[in-house]
Amino acid sequence: MEPHRLLRRMETWPGRRPTQLAFEARGYSLHRAWQARVIASCGEEETDILNRYWDDVAVETMQSLGRGDPDTRSFMVQPRYRSRLLDELFLNRVVEEPFRAPPLMSCLFERYKKIYFDAAFREGETAFFRSLHKPESERLGIRPVNWSGKKRDFIPFADEFCIALGFKRRRNRWLKPSAGFGDTLTFEVGIDTGGNPYCIRPPVTFRIYCENDPEFAFEIENLDVFDRLVPGVAEYRRKFDNDDLLLGGKAFIELFDVIAESMKNGSDQSE
Repeated sequence: MEPHRLLRRMETWPGRRPTQLAFEARGYSLHRAWQARVIASCGEEETDILNRYWDDVAVETMQSLGRGDPDTRSFMVQPRYRSRLLDELFLNRVVEEPFRAPPLMSCLFERYKKIYFDAAFREGETAFFRSLHKPESERLGIRPVNWSGKKRDFIPFADEFCIALGFKRRRNRWLKPSAGFGDTLTFEVGIDTGGNPYCIRPPVTFRIYCENDPEFAFEIENLDVFDRLVPGVAEYRRKFDNDDLLLGGKAFIELFDVIAESMKNGSDQSE
């Protein structure tokens, strides 16, 4: 059975490293700081395998439309690319309670456990990344403002960020086409206004779909999906004050736009 056009288009994504470099070229760096701290804790000798792990997790996440977990080797949508490295790591994994789905890289798991159990270490990491937020906001031209922190009041900021990148507004959604082989992908930014009216993270959602079949989509409502595409971008979810939501919202929209730009005029690699 021939794969859906959307799945075939996902195979044209150039991957984690080109995406990360393009994102960094726009001025973003929190993810790079996170990766550097992970490499430092794992040891420089683990750099190559960590990068291979991150690359393969990203490809499997993109090709499965985010509907699965590479660390558990469980997918609702099967990616065409299946990582031998992740399969091998899975066979040799160690599972400990209360962690049901730990990272397959053992040094990542050890760091995760340290954050979970060691309050001093966790607070040190939080303080470190908090110290990076304000300088990055200033570099990116995000000015401190007084706003309510309500999801609906984030809409004007999303509008500003999206319009500057060439998205077209349709009510409280922003759309951008990405033409390719025979059909057009639509990249859509939305605002989550449900549940708690106040933001606990940037209230942005994302969808990618073929113009002629909008119901079958890559939907990103959990921003941790982006962390599988570019490890460390989850640091942009942190909220120390309301202005951090502006940095985070802008960062995720910019990363989404980087992905959209990377898939313009893609060739059908499956043919």
